[in-house]
Amino acid sequence: MDNSTRNNSRRNRNTSRRTRNSASQRNGQPGNRAPRTSQGQSRRGTLTRPDTGYSLHSRRVRHNPSNGGILSVLLRPRVLLLLLIVIVVVAVLVVGVSSCVRRNHEAATQTVEESKPKNEQDARVAAGVSASMTSKFTEALDSADVLATIARNADQYEDDRLLDLALSEPTARNFIAAYPSSDKSSRPYDGSVKRGEVPCLYNWDDHWGAVTYGNGPLAVTGSGPTVLAMAYMGLTGKTDFSPTEIAQQASKGNFADGDSGTKGEMFPKLTSSMGLTANEFDPTSDAMSFSLGDNTVIAAEVKKGSLTDAAHWVLVVNMNEDGSVTVFDPTSTYVSSRPWDLASLTSASNKFYAISPNKSTLAELEKSSDSNKNSDSDETTSNSSSSSSSSSSSSKRTNSSSEASGSTSGYDEPESYGY
Repeated sequence: MDNSTRNNSRRNRNTSRRTRNSASQRNGQPGNRAPRTSQGQSRRGTLTRPDTGYSLHSRRVRHNPSNGGILSVLLRPRVLLLLLIVIVVVAVLVVGVSSCVRRNHEAATQTVEESKPKNEQDARVAAGVSASMTSKFTEALDSADVLATIARNADQYEDDRLLDLALSEPTARNFIAAYPSSDKSSRPYDGSVKRGEVPCLYNWDDHWGAVTYGNGPLAVTGSGPTVLAMAYMGLTGKTDFSPTEIAQQASKGNFADGDSGTKGEMFPKLTSSMGLTANEFDPTSDAMSFSLGDNTVIAAEVKKGSLTDAAHWVLVVNMNEDGSVTVFDPTSTYVSSRPWDLASLTSASNKFYAISPNKSTLAELEKSSDSNKNSDSDETTSNSSSSSSSSSSSSKRTNSSSEASGSTSGYDEPESYGY
């Protein structure tokens, strides 16, 4: 091989070596480093860093969430889901334990209650309580239940006086509870009456209490008609004039007015068509004592704040042996249940009307009474004769030597009709 060929081959090897070194440096490999001088310069004179023998590589730095603390950990979806599951499980366990405790307590309480003796008359009352006291509790408890119903439906009452009546009069609560759904009509009075015995009637009776009278239902406005109805029934023993009929006539006569709900003029005007008379007199004790007696009762208009909060009409029925008077108040069971001092009543009153049968009515009533007496006497005599005849026949059949004698009980005098 000649010299030119060897030189070409040497140049080719050097060129190949330089090419490989350049490629190695681009790929981050050391390759063949150029010789450096003591001053850190390459042989070609380029200033470079001292070679440490290591290659540096660039790398992206990623943020690690764990470096944010406990809060960043708790906010991870998986951690939140786990916490939610734990909370639900704990809540279910708490509810379950509470339910078990409550059921056990209720079961224990029920067992204790079942083991106690029961009041057969009313289980709401303790055992061992007398029958009369149990009845009182039953009445009070039932009335309280009705009052609770009225309270729940209080917005259905247009007249607040009905609600006041429910609070003050337990005996009126059943009527008031049924009032919103009633047809506001009346029905005939079906109670029994007897001449000389004045019935105690109240405005809220379901026979007439829902009827409109004056500026509201008769239950809170009808003391005048109810008083006149009591007087009529007690003086005649008839029921054809109930508070309903009297209220209708009073409305036609424009008497449904005034502080007491009824003008006093109603009594002399309406009694004439009922076979009665009504005479007004001064409200004094002497006048009342003189007027009260057989076949006479007194309608009195009492002032506001005297017997009750509102002005209204009452019926004075009779005078008692101790000088007190019996008062039937159609607006108050309390007033009707106790005697009243005569002086206290007269001082509380504005007007008195003495009501009694007129002459023709009284004659008719006396005649009817005598007829009933004769009928009762004839029936008693007939029964005595029948008994005597039966005894005589029995004596003859048995051939007894003793004579038969029948029962000859005398006639009993009828009950006196004192007022």
